[in-house]
Amino acid sequence: MKKKSNKLIILFLVTFFSFNFNVVNSLELKLPKKTSESSSGAGDLKDVKLKFTKIFFESSLEYMEAQFHLFNALEMNDEASKTRKSIDFVKNDKNKEGKRLTNAFNSVSENSSAIEGALTKEAATSTVAKVHYAKSLPHAIKGILGTIQLPPEAKNLLDAIKADKMAALKMGSFLKVLPKIPQYVKSATTVGKLIVTGAKSRDVEGADDATSQLGDL
Repeated sequence: MKKKSNKLIILFLVTFFSFNFNVVNSLELKLPKKTSESSSGAGDLKDVKLKFTKIFFESSLEYMEAQFHLFNALEMNDEASKTRKSIDFVKNDKNKEGKRLTNAFNSVSENSSAIEGALTKEAATSTVAKVHYAKSLPHAIKGILGTIQLPPEAKNLLDAIKADKMAALKMGSFLKVLPKIPQYVKSATTVGKLIVTGAKSRDVEGADDATSQLGDL
């Protein structure tokens, strides 16, 4: 009789704790999980975005400045004028950041293609052209060295935006540009090297120093 009583007590306890475990488990699934303010969120997104935009705008403006002087060296006046307008637009903080980003991205990309095509021909060999060419070199080096820092920062920002649906709605321009950054960097670097080698072959002042700064890039 005593053994039977003990078995009933054990059965009751097992059933009781099993029931409570299932109830608690069910509640945990229904209740939203708390997230700390220090975890990935708006604060982190803001920091990641700030880091990317700082590198992007500084490097793209340097690169566009180099392209402006190169267009003058190549006597491509319309392209030089258009590039100067883009520089002024991107520098103006009153313009929307997304539009400044897109403008800079498109300007650098289009100009790189135009300059690559022009520099492969016998051009910018006059004394006046070499003066303009020399002015482009310091800006080209700064632009290249800044541009090559972009891929990891672009990836971090893209991941942060994808994790925040509200940010994704507000940062459409960034979502269009960020996936294209690797190709943008590759193109800018290729043309940047061409600018430097072109300066050396044309005996442009500062070519040796520019070659040294690029190193094994």
